[in-house]
Amino acid sequence: MRTWKKRVLSLALAAGVVVGGTAEAMTLDEEQQLDVLSAQKQIWEQNMSIEEAVAQDGKFAVTDLDHNGRMEILFTTTIGEEEFVETWGYEVNRTGDGASLLQFLNGSNTTQIGQSDVRMYFACQILKRHYIFETARWTPSMEGGWARDGKLVGLCLEDGVVRQEPLGHYFEAHEKRDLPPVEILYSDSKSNLIDEAAYKNLARKRYDGYHVFAVKMGWTPVSELAKAMGDKKKIREVFAKSYAAFHEEELDEGPVH
Repeated sequence: MRTWKKRVLSLALAAGVVVGGTAEAMTLDEEQQLDVLSAQKQIWEQNMSIEEAVAQDGKFAVTDLDHNGRMEILFTTTIGEEEFVETWGYEVNRTGDGASLLQFLNGSNTTQIGQSDVRMYFACQILKRHYIFETARWTPSMEGGWARDGKLVGLCLEDGVVRQEPLGHYFEAHEKRDLPPVEILYSDSKSNLIDEAAYKNLARKRYDGYHVFAVKMGWTPVSELAKAMGDKKKIREVFAKSYAAFHEEELDEGPVH
């Protein structure tokens, strides 16, 4: 379990608003940050229609994935027949008086961040956390069948900045979308063909020497948030419940070698 959760959060700004020659520091604890997030309805509601999000099986989760001491609220919705997933979020800003938009990843129907259990790789020496996701899109093929094209990506969330690193690629040929593939090709980030076992090992190989964590995400249906709309206290309660479910445990296999 994370041991930092109950401590007072203190963040000295390396770059930020300077008042009288002194950089402001955010010293909000988690209770105060929940107040900040629940008060941001006018901001995060701009990017989400509650009714549409409920219809699209939308979910939200309150986290601190990058361990910078500032909470995020993440949203994910599934759109259309191809299950096009959109994930975005807001993080308590550096001054602790609002929230800043975070754009995560779009176009994936196997987005790992939207799952209850997420595997993360952490390099203690550089204080960066990475998680792995796969994108996948269906397209009709010229031969009359279907192709499922995807990629494996390592995503680094560092102090509210999201960076992506391609790890591999896969291609499936299907006669019909509801039938098993007739052919699957795997390749690494340099387009070299590899087998399935090597593909599944790409993340471990890339993050050799990193510690591995199993992260539990407190994803909650947006319908629960919809019930609380109009009542800041209830919004805060559903946010607090989601954040209480968020924790991580280091797996025995780390550091990876």
